[in-house]
Amino acid sequence: MNSVQHFKYFTLLVCICTLFPSFGQKKKLSSGAFSKYDKVFRGNVDDINLPDYLDGPHFSWIDSKEVRMWYIEHLHEGNTISIKEKRVKVKSDSVLVKGLKGDKNRYWLRKGDYPIQKAEFSGVDKILVVGDVHGEYDSLVKLLKSAQVIDEDLNWCWDDGHLVFIGDIFDRGDKVTESLYLVKKLQRQAKENKGRVHLLLGNHEIMVLMNDARYIAPKYKKMSKRLMINYSRFFKEDTELGKWLRSLNSAVKLNDLLFVHAGISPEMIEKDMSLNQINEEIRMSLKPDHGKTQAELMKDIYFPGNPLWYRGYLMKTRNYSIITDEELDKVLSYYDVKRIFFGHTEVEAIRFLKNGKLVAVNVPMGYDEIKPQVLMIKDGQYYRTFKDGTKELMK
Repeated sequence: MNSVQHFKYFTLLVCICTLFPSFGQKKKLSSGAFSKYDKVFRGNVDDINLPDYLDGPHFSWIDSKEVRMWYIEHLHEGNTISIKEKRVKVKSDSVLVKGLKGDKNRYWLRKGDYPIQKAEFSGVDKILVVGDVHGEYDSLVKLLKSAQVIDEDLNWCWDDGHLVFIGDIFDRGDKVTESLYLVKKLQRQAKENKGRVHLLLGNHEIMVLMNDARYIAPKYKKMSKRLMINYSRFFKEDTELGKWLRSLNSAVKLNDLLFVHAGISPEMIEKDMSLNQINEEIRMSLKPDHGKTQAELMKDIYFPGNPLWYRGYLMKTRNYSIITDEELDKVLSYYDVKRIFFGHTEVEAIRFLKNGKLVAVNVPMGYDEIKPQVLMIKDGQYYRTFKDGTKELMK
């Protein structure tokens, strides 16, 4: 099976699990991963009528001096959706913009492209790792507050610490926009305090940016249909969030620890891919002028063992088996790291695998039966950290 066929097979499998819940639910895989959280909304979009909300702002650059600032406003009474907008003049390289009425936040806009953050850091004393957020903004805020990374006003208060989001801010949950702006703000604030925020690209970021909206929440499905706008349009190259997302890395190394969304497979070594090459190629694939066909992208960048879709740390597929100890040691040696941290495949608690050489961090945030948690690394110790502020030492 080639890469394109693999992708189609994976998509078909997800659809089957969704259409027939008994196929996906309560089916514990031998790896310990669970498939029941992978869901797609299949209801009638026109029947959706949520409470009042204001989604945005979204910023579209008209030219180098003017930006269109717009919100999507939904009113429950009458089930109406409309656009509120204004034009913003930009006279300097960056500008701080106030939100419109009803939005007390402020937003930094930057002319031109965002700088690419380096992918390797040493001398990092404390790290907080956040698994797949999937639009669960409220849980995210509680977790960051409980870990004392942000204060009551949602501002950075973790000094020179590093905060790593393992990818997949997008899809499933209905507060993706709020989550993105929080991460973006914290990235700037952390750097001002000699800390860093790393948002790694996950497969769901790539899907949305490439106009695959099958996993977006009903809120966004209704919004997009009513406005006759593809959801990906909110994140195109001429938008502020779109520019920022296209500047991000897909893998980062802190001290001797490697962080990636899905995992680094043995194929990456066979392809002789450095971290910088991984990051550059994925960023390249998001450019409108990358010059590759879809088949070429799937073969060269999004092959089965790529860092955004690989599941070989927890499960086998038709394309690969669970990684062996020998293969894993070669990966660790190639990138000169002691551990790899990954999300993508769900687990019910953050845990070590393969004698501590792997750390699975993707605990779903949007399910009542699972306790949301993040991973704190401090003074060489690893702690599961929960919403109520309690910490659990991992051994």
